[in-house]
Amino acid sequence: MSKDFLLEFFERAKKKKLIDEDLISFLEDIFPEKSTTVIEVLKRGITKYIYKPSNRIVWTAMGENQEHLIYPRIYCSCQDFYKNVVVNKKRNFCKHILAQLISEAFNNYKIVRLGDKKFSMLIGDLKLQI
Repeated sequence: MSKDFLLEFFERAKKKKLIDEDLISFLEDIFPEKSTTVIEVLKRGITKYIYKPSNRIVWTAMGENQEHLIYPRIYCSCQDFYKNVVVNKKRNFCKHILAQLISEAFNNYKIVRLGDKKFSMLIGDLKLQI
């Protein structure tokens, strides 16, 4: 699946503004038997951190045990991304990236505004380890 496909998915979700059978079917086509895991990530939550005055933006998704750093459409700090995208090259995304796209398309995510000095604390708290 290409990055263009993720853009198509984002546009489809943005137009629909709800998770219906069509969107779930679309999810199943691109992420077989995993649509429920994407929905579980959505339920656990997506957060958009905005740092001031730099306007740096950091997205995170709550995993089962920890928060994962997301660069939309590009990168996630989860093990699945590392294993299936980086190492095995099976696909270009993970459930957290798809959940972030949906939450952004629906404009349904938590916003946290912090000062720039808090940025390194967040990165340290995420314990970015592979």
